[in-house]
Amino acid sequence: MSIKIAIAEDNPLTRKQYRERFQFFDEFEILFIAEDGDSLLVNLSKTKTLPVVILMDIEMPGLSGIDATAIVKDKYPLIEVMILTVFKDEENLFNAVKAGASGYLLKDASTDEIADAIKELVDGGVPLSKSIARKVLNFIRDNKTEKKSDKQEFDLTNREIEILQSIVQDDTEYAIAMNLGISGHTVRTHVKNIYRKLQVHSRGAVVKAVYEYNLLRNNTSVKS
Repeated sequence: MSIKIAIAEDNPLTRKQYRERFQFFDEFEILFIAEDGDSLLVNLSKTKTLPVVILMDIEMPGLSGIDATAIVKDKYPLIEVMILTVFKDEENLFNAVKAGASGYLLKDASTDEIADAIKELVDGGVPLSKSIARKVLNFIRDNKTEKKSDKQEFDLTNREIEILQSIVQDDTEYAIAMNLGISGHTVRTHVKNIYRKLQVHSRGAVVKAVYEYNLLRNNTSVKS
């Protein structure tokens, strides 16, 4: 069964390129391409079949991609949103994550990279361009401003913190196991415990929690 996608992109040439690029993939079906955030919401309200994934530009006339993402996630929480943009800055990145985006790719990504990212997103991953993943880690490590005045205690172990960092880096389960010298089964057990402690159900939600609570910086959230 093909993965149904929708696209929000204001540039006519880029919209044309998306259609051309995806026509070679049998596993994807483009339901529609909207020229801005407002048109996206109109299309969603009229379509009989909702997309599984939306590829969302950020800077568009009218409703921005970030604002559109927040509305989409509120009205259609099961739809996954992946930002596809030229913006590399931290402000857009974290505003997108806070709005509900579960992936963030730069527009210089190849067709195969975009296709793989969509599949990863559907499988519960958090696809990030490599430079974006690095920004996430650097921001978390360097940010000195508390995002919450009432710091929450999650009782994360040192091993869970290591795996948490790997999740933010979007490492696969196999890569985590190899890097830490543990079995895949052990990785899955730790991930389940992390989900339970953070009260989340997806990798995207984990990344949001890491940012919101500064989990990789605050040693008070870690227990041996």
